[in-house]
Amino acid sequence: MSAATVLLAFTPELKLVSSVVSEATTRQLRVLHIVSSGGVPESMQPFLFMPLLTRLPKQCVRAQAISLAAGCMQATVLRQLGVPVHEVPFSRRRLTLSGFVELTKVLGAFRPDVIHAWGHTAQLLSLPIRERCRWSPAVVWNLCETTPLPKNAAFFDRSKLRLVAKCATRADRIVYTSEAAAAQHRRVGFPEDGYNCISPGVDAVRFKPDPGARAQLRERLQVPADAFVIGMVAPFLPEYDHVTFLKGVGELIKTQPNLYVLLAGHGVQRGNAALMAAIGSGALSRRIQLLGEWSDLCALLNTCDVVCSSALNDSARMTLAMAMLCGVPCVATGLGAQGELIGQHGVAIEPGNPAAIVRGVQKILQMTPDRRLHLIKEARKHALQRYVYMRALQKYLQLYGELVGDDALAGAGTFVVPEVELHAPLVQPNVAASAPLSKAQVAASADPASSEHDVAPASASLQLQRDIQAHGSVEPEQESTSASPSDDVLELFELELAKPTSATPMNERARGIVEEDEELLPLEVLTAAAEEPKGVGVANRK
Repeated sequence: MSAATVLLAFTPELKLVSSVVSEATTRQLRVLHIVSSGGVPESMQPFLFMPLLTRLPKQCVRAQAISLAAGCMQATVLRQLGVPVHEVPFSRRRLTLSGFVELTKVLGAFRPDVIHAWGHTAQLLSLPIRERCRWSPAVVWNLCETTPLPKNAAFFDRSKLRLVAKCATRADRIVYTSEAAAAQHRRVGFPEDGYNCISPGVDAVRFKPDPGARAQLRERLQVPADAFVIGMVAPFLPEYDHVTFLKGVGELIKTQPNLYVLLAGHGVQRGNAALMAAIGSGALSRRIQLLGEWSDLCALLNTCDVVCSSALNDSARMTLAMAMLCGVPCVATGLGAQGELIGQHGVAIEPGNPAAIVRGVQKILQMTPDRRLHLIKEARKHALQRYVYMRALQKYLQLYGELVGDDALAGAGTFVVPEVELHAPLVQPNVAASAPLSKAQVAASADPASSEHDVAPASASLQLQRDIQAHGSVEPEQESTSASPSDDVLELFELELAKPTSATPMNERARGIVEEDEELLPLEVLTAAAEEPKGVGVANRK
């Protein structure tokens, strides 16, 4: 048997990666993936589901898929890559016996060793169809969402969740994508043990620090090479809360004349009236670029000095993982799995608060170059340890081998993760002036007709930035005059936001994630060696 297999990428986003197949592998494991509506969120498909079906070594694993609803997977792409996809529609209105019979026919023809169910309907069906098998396939349930159900879930969905939780003990293994997901599902009745946490991952071969791409894209977008760039990549949807982000960076621009903003994602374009209304006609409108659906995310993330996420959930966590792999510090809401990703390797802020965006970015701005570089290195190391998709595939292959009793598959040497350059040359932190402007300058910057704030303070800002890059610190006399309590724009902005507003459960639940006077990263945390997180797998139930 050949010792190497080249795994084809399923989209242009992913590069070819070589994996090594152990010579000890003697048989091909058959895995049948059953996917129902919502079983694999669209944000998780390129980072977990598609690599699992297309990039495992074909000498080890043969995969097929059954779609229980239209659009729950990229069936056309899978078929082009040689993965058979069967469509067996099931829905609330179509729970027919003929559909169940068709499902069992596919099962009998394929004879899988493992039934991998995605979504509540697929998980409920996986148990009775296993009972109809003459052999004994293992059943794996995969739960991708952090929250078991949305707040506005219908009665039918809530009832189905209770039934799934009750039947969960009959599955051989439950796989969550984060510890936060495991904790929230246990609260609604899922078992306390018998589960694994396997994080989705991105391509670490592609997403890495690239100073050349940074310089080229800045020149293409006409962004000054010494500008401090804040970026956010997210579709224009309510859960990503672009309005809060724009309010925060709008205040930052008033005090940072060398700051620029890049926004990318579906619907992020000039023709979006709601987005343009949030941007307004002030200073922000002259220093923001709306890029729409940008294909080269690696170059875009390398162009930024900070990547932000103001999402009201954790659906943007994989974009943050890409930024960490590219050596870019992150400021993001610390909700669910996104908080696990940020950890001590970025700035976690509360959602729905523009002042929190201001505080988070200012914490990055006020770091010394050495400290920010240390933060970048530790964040990249953290992402390489937990959020690389090849490591996730290795864990799934070991899980399959453990469930079917195949020591060759369960062995650590079966699937070798390609070497990634851990000490890749990082982009030197771009230090911008962090001294706030005076009240008169802030008032002038709020006037759309005034453009003096774009010219006069810029020379002083650039000179201060050059001094910091040349000497590594600011002169004492500059530090002493950098800010005064009466001229602090953040203080003025927070006073304006302090007007009575209706409290929401989200605000109450997320309050206090980062306090204004809290130290971001204590010295002992910065110097502590990063440890490889241990799995949470528990032996099979008997």
